[in-house]
Amino acid sequence: MKRYILFVIISLNCLSIYAQQRNSHNLFWVRLTLADTLNSRLKWEVFLQKRTQNNYQGDPNVFHSNQFKSYWLWFHYSVNNKLKLSASPFGYFESYTLNNSNADADIPPIKEFRWAGRIEHETNGKYFNYSNRYNLEYRRRDLKNNDVYLPNWRIRYMVRLDKPIKNILSPTKTLIFTAYNEVFIQFGKAVRDNPNVFDQNRIYLGASYELIKNIKLNLGYIYGFQERNSGKEFDNINTYWAVLTLDNFISQLKKK
Repeated sequence: MKRYILFVIISLNCLSIYAQQRNSHNLFWVRLTLADTLNSRLKWEVFLQKRTQNNYQGDPNVFHSNQFKSYWLWFHYSVNNKLKLSASPFGYFESYTLNNSNADADIPPIKEFRWAGRIEHETNGKYFNYSNRYNLEYRRRDLKNNDVYLPNWRIRYMVRLDKPIKNILSPTKTLIFTAYNEVFIQFGKAVRDNPNVFDQNRIYLGASYELIKNIKLNLGYIYGFQERNSGKEFDNINTYWAVLTLDNFISQLKKK
C-alpha cells in the first residue's frame, strides 16, 4: 500500500512537466492557531488564516493582493500515542484567483463552507518520526458568486517526517525540522464536468520552536502546483509560511 501511494505521489509530481501552460506565483501564508485541551485525550484548535500574493509573474511583492482567508475549527482525539482522529464541524473560506495580471486582483473571491474528517498515524523511529495523514473533506462553494453553493469531495494524503533536535537554541527546548508531501484529489458535483481529478500537490520544508511556554513559532516554505479546471494549465506556487500557535489558550487565563 505504501509503495502504491509513493508511486501516485511521484506520478502526480511529474504531471506539471507536461502541462501546456505553467503560471508562476509567490504567496505569503500566515496562520494564528488557538488551541487547548478539553481532557487528557480531546483537544480543540481554531485556525485563523490569511494568504496574500503578488499581482503578476515576476512581481516581487507577495503582499500585493489577497489570495485566501479562513476560519477553521478542529477537534482532535488521541486514541493512543500513535493514532489520532480529528473532525472539523465547521470551516469558512474565501479564495481569490491566483493572479496572472493586475486585472485578476479585482475578481471577487469564491466563498466556501467545509466539513472534514482526518486519521493520522505516527511512528517514532530512531532518527525520524514518520506519519501518514488521511483527510476527507466535504466542500460547498459559491463558484459563480451567485449564492448557489455546489458540493464536492476532496481527499488529501500527507506523508511527513519530523526530526527533533535538542541543545541547538536551548538546552531545555527542542527544535523540530519537518518535511512533508501532500496530494489533493477531488470529485463530486462541482467538479464533475472538469477534465481534472488531480487538484494540487504541496511539498513543505520548515522548522518549529517553542519561543516561550505555550507559544510556538513555525517557519517554512511550500512549493506547490495546482491544476486548473481545463486540465491543461498548472499554477506553480512558492509559499512562505509562518504559524504562531498559542497552546492552552483558555486554560492559562483560568489559572491566572
